Amino acid sequence: MTATTARIILTVDKKKKAFLEMLKLFDFVKVENKAELLRRFIKNAPKDVPLTEEDCLIQAMAYRYGKKRQDRRVRADT
Repeated sequence: MTATTARIILTVDKKKKAFLEMLKLFDFVKVENKAELLRRFIKNAPKDVPLTEEDCLIQAMAYRYGKKRQDRRVRADT
């Protein structure tokens, strides 16, 4: 995506197919469905993320219970 391009996500009722077809007529509009969006996300996602299962658990607990849980825990490698 270039600097002059902006990505927006519209949620359109399936009954409004005519609206989506009208958008597709514009050469500067790209219409993606959820599967295409997910496919592009997976393709562009980092392949080697340096996270452990413990790191993911800490983040999930922090999200679920607030930042206080994450702040109390001291990592062994710091």
